[in-house]
Amino acid sequence: MTLLNLTRAWPALQEQTTTHVILPNNIQSDHPLQVLWLFHGLGDSGNGWIRKTNLEVLTKYTNLAVITPEMGRSFYMNMANGLPYWDYLTKEVIPEMRKLLPLSTDPKDNFVGGVSMGGFGALKLAFTHPDWFSAAIAISSVVDLSILPELMPDYRGIFNDPIPKHYLEDLASQAPQDSLKKIRFYDCIGDQDFLKADNDTFASYMKTRLDLNVTYKTSPGDHDWLYWQSVLPDILTWLLKVRLDNGQPLSN
Repeated sequence: MTLLNLTRAWPALQEQTTTHVILPNNIQSDHPLQVLWLFHGLGDSGNGWIRKTNLEVLTKYTNLAVITPEMGRSFYMNMANGLPYWDYLTKEVIPEMRKLLPLSTDPKDNFVGGVSMGGFGALKLAFTHPDWFSAAIAISSVVDLSILPELMPDYRGIFNDPIPKHYLEDLASQAPQDSLKKIRFYDCIGDQDFLKADNDTFASYMKTRLDLNVTYKTSPGDHDWLYWQSVLPDILTWLLKVRLDNGQPLSN
């Protein structure tokens, strides 16, 4: 595997940030890579996925590129009293990484995922641009923004009061439903996670109200990297239908 840390200035943020990249060794010029855009949580950074899990080891068996951008404490928003992180992500990071790296632009080869705040960001991106992706992964996600005052004292940097209610539900209901229904969703959370009740409700909403293709899994675990590390093999198996011991395709 190849691990890259790409640091550059971005016009939207008017500052330099680093985007972390995992690339497979087997890169063929006539076969652009499948790519997982993977988002970090609140209080973490893009390299959290590199430092705190064995993601690099697991992706050895997938021939998958993984891109983890730095998104600060933005909740993947153009902040009300801060920087336009949403524009930075959608108008700069994704298109620029595609210019720099041999990444496929085909929706069937593009996946988005994240943990906690990053799970919110992944769902937001999938609901806003459902024609960009074929799969979305939400891990221990913040799905109800009314909890923000409990999570971060600086939440007014993102939202002026009041915090919008039913934010993700509104995005999903407004999305082109034919494109949205083509996406596979993987939603998981630990049984001891303080966000579990919210996730139970939101997963039910996606399945019953929106009739989306949702795999929802719960298992013992808390809101921490021990749980998030433990679910990675199952997630990558679900995403790409590969065994993580030898990389051979799973039988149908």
